[in-house]
Amino acid sequence: MPCIRVDGNDIFAMYNVTKAAREICLSQSRPILIEAMTYRIGHHSTSDDSTAYRSVDEVNQWDKVENPILRLKKYMIAQDWWSEEKDKDWMKENRRRVIEAFQAAGKKKKPNPELMFGDVYDTLTKNLQQQMQYMKEHVEKYKENYPIDRFNSWKRNRQQYT
Repeated sequence: MPCIRVDGNDIFAMYNVTKAAREICLSQSRPILIEAMTYRIGHHSTSDDSTAYRSVDEVNQWDKVENPILRLKKYMIAQDWWSEEKDKDWMKENRRRVIEAFQAAGKKKKPNPELMFGDVYDTLTKNLQQQMQYMKEHVEKYKENYPIDRFNSWKRNRQQYT
């Protein structure tokens, strides 16, 4: 499979490569892999401390200088398409919208935990059936620690897979 390597921190390079890859897919009826070379600012997971294998200065350099969002912002300001004042207002408005969305989401019921088992295989494997049964038994045994009333259709769907 052909591959195109691109600076994944450059929005314009990403746009151009994606456009070119799309054209190849459409005109030649074949796939193409885009390898976007980028930098992960955060840790891989909560159990990963990336300061063990990279310096704080390195991360700060990428966060403050090489950050693709900041690069685009600086470009747009240089083109007089954006300004620090617009950015400040935009950030304030979107912070408000995100907080509203979080508050609205917090009022909704959570998805049924059993859904995590049903979106992998057409038919649940024996292993997944055992894992789901273990989860049900665990939740039942320690129900004081699990607010199942905050989840969608927990009790109704509990019988669905048994």
